[in-house]
Amino acid sequence: MTEARKIRLALMSDLHNEFEAPPGPARPTAAWMELHESRTSIPGHPEVGPLLDSLLGEGIDLVVLAGDIDIGARSIEYAKRVSLFLGAKVICVAGNHEGYDGRDFDLLIPEMRAAARATNGWVTFLENETAAFGFDGRRLHVLGCTLWTDYEANGDSTGEISQAMRRVADGLNDHRRLFLRGRLLTPAMAREMNLQSRSWLATEVERIRGEEGNDAEILIVTHHAPVLEASGPQHIGGRLTPAFVSDMTKEITAWRPVAWVFGHTHYSFDTMFGDTRIVSAQRGYVCIEPEAEGFMPKVIEL
Repeated sequence: MTEARKIRLALMSDLHNEFEAPPGPARPTAAWMELHESRTSIPGHPEVGPLLDSLLGEGIDLVVLAGDIDIGARSIEYAKRVSLFLGAKVICVAGNHEGYDGRDFDLLIPEMRAAARATNGWVTFLENETAAFGFDGRRLHVLGCTLWTDYEANGDSTGEISQAMRRVADGLNDHRRLFLRGRLLTPAMAREMNLQSRSWLATEVERIRGEEGNDAEILIVTHHAPVLEASGPQHIGGRLTPAFVSDMTKEITAWRPVAWVFGHTHYSFDTMFGDTRIVSAQRGYVCIEPEAEGFMPKVIEL
C-alpha cells in the first residue's frame, strides 16, 4: 500500500508586525537592523515579519497564522504577501491585538473576512468557520476561531472565575483597548465568546465525523491556548494566566484533531496530548523580547 503523502504546514503567530511598521521600531536593535537588511535584500519578501526564505522550496502546503499578526486588517495584507512570496495558501485567525487599532470586533471580523475573500482563495480567514483543503486524496478540515478563554485556569468555581475576571480586568490592556458591541470588552464578554466558540467547535467536529467518519482529519487553529501547560511553567497558576489559556484536554481527547495550533502566550510549545499534536510557534515583540528577531516559522507534517 502506498503511504499517504504528508501535508506540510508552516506555523507562525504573535508576529506583532505593528511593532516594526515603517519607518521601523522606535528603538531598533542591531539584531533588528540585520533582519531588516536581510528582508529587503530578498525580492518579493514581506517588508515586516520574520525571514521566510528558508521556507522556499520546502513544499509548504499551508501557512497557518494563529493571530496577533498585526493590527486590524493589516494582518490579512501580510498574509497575502506571505502567500505570494511562498506560493502557498494561508489560514488566519484573529488574535486580541488585531483589535488594538480601536475597531469594534463586530466591525473588524467582517472586515478581515472580506479582505481575505478579496485574495481569490490565497488567504482564508476563519472565525467560528471551517475550510476544507484537498491534498492528493487527503482532505483536511481546518476549524478556526480566536477562542478567548473561560477564566477557569486557576479554578472553575463561581468565586474563582469571578476573582480571575477581576484580576484580568485590572491587569490586562485588552480591557482598556478592545471594543465589542460598542463597549469596552469585559472579561465576561470574552468568556461568553469562548463558550460560543467551544459550542461551535463541538458541533462542527460532530458534523464532520458524522459525514465523513471517525477518520476524518481535523486541524484546529485558535489564538488562545487550549492546555494549561502552554502558558509556560513560570505562568501556571499566575494572576493573569486565566486570560491566556483554557483547559480543553477533555475536548481534545473527545474530538481527536490531528493537531491544534495556537498562539497568544509568547511561549512556543510542541507536545502530544493523546493523538493530537498541540503546537505553537510564537515570535513575540521585536526589540523587546530578545529572541524575536531570530524567530523562524515552524514546519510540521501531518
